[in-house]
Amino acid sequence: MSLVPLSGAEQPRPAYFDQPAQIILPRGYNRTRRYPVFVLLPPTGVHSSVVARNFGLDPATQDTFILVFPAGSPTRREYLPDFISFVDGYETRLLTDLDRVMDEYPADPDRVYVGGYSLGGDLSWALSVRNPDLFAGAVIAGSRTSHPVSDGALETLADRGFRAAFLIGNREAPVRYRGINVARGRFDAEGVTFTYEEYSGSHEIPPSTMLRHAVAWVTGEEGIPAPAPRVAAVASPLVEHTSRDRFALWAELPGEVGTRGLVTPADTAIGWRAEWPWPEFYLRSTVAFTTTTTSTGAVAHRLYQDVFAATGDRLLLGGGVGGEWASDVGDGNAFNTVDLIAGLGVRNPWIIPAGAYDPLRVDALLLLRYTLPRGIAEGPATAQVFNLRADSLLRIADRFVLDASLASYTVQNAPVDTLADLSGALDHRVQWEAGLGVRAPSPLLWRVGYRGRRTRALPDGDPHTRGVWVASVEYSY
Repeated sequence: MSLVPLSGAEQPRPAYFDQPAQIILPRGYNRTRRYPVFVLLPPTGVHSSVVARNFGLDPATQDTFILVFPAGSPTRREYLPDFISFVDGYETRLLTDLDRVMDEYPADPDRVYVGGYSLGGDLSWALSVRNPDLFAGAVIAGSRTSHPVSDGALETLADRGFRAAFLIGNREAPVRYRGINVARGRFDAEGVTFTYEEYSGSHEIPPSTMLRHAVAWVTGEEGIPAPAPRVAAVASPLVEHTSRDRFALWAELPGEVGTRGLVTPADTAIGWRAEWPWPEFYLRSTVAFTTTTTSTGAVAHRLYQDVFAATGDRLLLGGGVGGEWASDVGDGNAFNTVDLIAGLGVRNPWIIPAGAYDPLRVDALLLLRYTLPRGIAEGPATAQVFNLRADSLLRIADRFVLDASLASYTVQNAPVDTLADLSGALDHRVQWEAGLGVRAPSPLLWRVGYRGRRTRALPDGDPHTRGVWVASVEYSY
């Protein structure tokens, strides 16, 4: 394939931008009948006619559409790194071809559809949001759908009754999996009608039956079986999905590394987390069972839960409460505590690569916790009154999670029967921690962190400082 270089640019201008599309009439073509038009767009390196049968659009057998197969078999060198420039040229060529279809054939201008897989899906998305008054629907498969959307485009699509079918493999690369979920999330928020289906596989063309169903659903044409329900999850092995951080189970591994090498940890923790994001609301809850060794050698246990709610669009502000369902220390009595929580969340900050984000997921979160002191009337220790914990995290696309915390708080170090005795049975702790988590594969987050802690038994114990490396694993969905 010959290429005509763009002046002053490394990315070449494809010669097929100057070549007309292939227009194929349906079997039994009748000039007195008005036909819908289906534009089938190509994957990378393949002419669109090669995948026509997969979509149920075999020119030799289909009798429903006027088919448009654009010229060319695009290569990565032609559409990257400047994808938008490529779309500009592709769009100009295609609109010229569609003008020809409308002028020369009995085509219905209100029933023009577009579809494709991989690059074809990316182009289908881009052309749909760039021309909301032209296309009536799109089949978008295996695509990252990263082309930006202009103001008012989605509202126009919704008003015109646009229908989209999003298809993606359940082991697809995160950039595509997240990208297509960004698109369907935006459609959902704006009221654009769509169907979303996952199939077993990575970056491979969807099953022909699924594609045929999608074409039938988008176009409303009979003769092809009805599509599957709007959201149809395909059963898959537990580690073959891309995590969206909605639900998670986590546990610290049974060991820590410090100055004495690998030893049994002073602290252990296991827990569960759920996050429910909506376009303008966010709800998060965690449950954790923890143990920690105090300055007296007694081990404190607690079962803790918190609930945090926030409101906003990309920037969310909110608050919540936390507290212990049960606690003990050294197999004796411990007084439960209650936390007040304030927080700030951010969706899709600048560090998240375009096309790799979830439109609803909270990617950055800062939580501040204040523990209400027990026994106010009994003269609580100063460290009980002046306490604060700050916990932060940053999720970077689908691969990394950074976290850090800083805290000043108290822990009961011996059983007591009355609140009057509590201030003499406390450890004051100043703690700092930072960690890095890596997803491998996406549902499993492997974290390594450094935890430093300065502990002093109240009221006048000697301070002791220690630092250890800790590890944990999290499974999320």
